[in-house]
Amino acid sequence: MVLDMESEFYKLAHGILSKPKDLYKLTAIGPKSGRLNIMGADGYVVVGSSVLRSISKGSEQKAYEIGRSCGEEAFGNLIKEFDEEVFDLHPKKLMELGTLLMRSLGWGEVEIISLDPREGTVLIRAKRTVELKYKNAKHHMLTCGFITSVVALSFKKEMHGTVREAGATSATFYIS
Repeated sequence: MVLDMESEFYKLAHGILSKPKDLYKLTAIGPKSGRLNIMGADGYVVVGSSVLRSISKGSEQKAYEIGRSCGEEAFGNLIKEFDEEVFDLHPKKLMELGTLLMRSLGWGEVEIISLDPREGTVLIRAKRTVELKYKNAKHHMLTCGFITSVVALSFKKEMHGTVREAGATSATFYIS
């Protein structure tokens, strides 16, 4: 019997990410640093809402870069944790894992509206994002940056994200 390791690692990752209680079991406070470790990703710190509020009211470019860095570290380290078997998955499957991670880490209720691997485009709707929590947020670029990095890692190429629409209850992002 031939084992499909790629499929087995995907099932394992999907199982952990789809149940936040399982993900929380894989988080710990580092004994030396005192910082949060999430599935092998060291050095996270919990920040107060005032920091997130200031980012959502500040420079769009800076918020986008911070979001991208957070996404690259969180999703990139998750992929490394599950080894090459997950890295070689089809972009659609990696995006599914990425959306599960975003939900589990509190980045919002993320839903893929359309995904075209040949064109290299993704349209995503997100509810309960970081910015939607703050009524005076000027932009949605922190979340856009995070989503863009997940898409870029899934497609294994450089991508850029934009906010298509921002409403009172959701925001739509286009990444290409």
